[in-house]
Amino acid sequence: MVEMPLVVRGPWTRDARERAAAAEIHEAFIRYFRKAMKVRNWLPWDDLPLREIHERGHLLSEDTVTIIQAYLGIEDYVGDYVLDGLTMIRQWRERRNIHLAWGMEELKHAEAWELVLLESGRRTKEQLEEYREQVHAHTWSMREDHPGLDTPLGVVCYSMLQERATYYNYDEMRKRIRQEYGLPPRPTDEERARGYEIGAAGAFKIVSIDEIAHHGIFLEMVQIYMKYMPVETVETLHQVFSGFSMPAQNLIPDTAELGKALERTLLYTPLKYGRDVQNPVLEALGFHRKRALEKAAQQAKLLPPGLGPEHVALSRTGEFVLSMTPDPVAVGD
Repeated sequence: MVEMPLVVRGPWTRDARERAAAAEIHEAFIRYFRKAMKVRNWLPWDDLPLREIHERGHLLSEDTVTIIQAYLGIEDYVGDYVLDGLTMIRQWRERRNIHLAWGMEELKHAEAWELVLLESGRRTKEQLEEYREQVHAHTWSMREDHPGLDTPLGVVCYSMLQERATYYNYDEMRKRIRQEYGLPPRPTDEERARGYEIGAAGAFKIVSIDEIAHHGIFLEMVQIYMKYMPVETVETLHQVFSGFSMPAQNLIPDTAELGKALERTLLYTPLKYGRDVQNPVLEALGFHRKRALEKAAQQAKLLPPGLGPEHVALSRTGEFVLSMTPDPVAVGD
């Protein structure tokens, strides 16, 4: 007879899992917030190269200006993003604090894009006031057209993917602006020496650093939930990845113009999303492409209840592996 693998159950109650996850998320928040305050702290009105943005504004194409204005509109829904999230997670202090810190950083991004458009001389103050008023006439809700966003865990999974997509979009725009400015793809020796890129490319570099940091904290939170709540997490990830779309794009006033500009510029395409956004996130989570995530979501339903993180591992191809040698001391509640 072949011996079956020995699996020790629990005592990992739901409460034990949530408390363990909360403790790790609290530590992640401290690291994130410390770096946000000491390293990434900047102000749109003081730290963007506004003079250079003004001098080179005439070099920006109409498609570039249209896309930047759309970025302004999407970022201007920050109040809705924060309110919707807080309504759902307010009882979890660690989650609430991350959400508040994230919102504080996000509000700077809309102000940055308004300054880029104004200083470039491509939009007037009156035009942007009217545009932002049209944005505020609508309310964004995370539950509309975003599968998985009806739970606190879904908010984390979606935010992780969305922030990576935003980072990619902003970094591609930075490269496009450098090309329109007549600059080489990489920063020049002069730019490296002074510590920031020229004009609007510099603005997009600063903001994109925020976005990849946001992706990082949400990715770390998903990894924590994967450890303590693997079944719920892989199922929620599958929902989010299967129905993902960027937030508020259908609510901004210039949706049609944005669509045409993106078609002409090929700045963000389904192929680029899969290659440069979806697949890197899946790899960071330990999955080899989306098929592995789909397999994990199917197999998660078969896991015995009560297993702790010391007894469960997940392969890159989506198979769950159960420990054959339990720890001598039970962990959990």
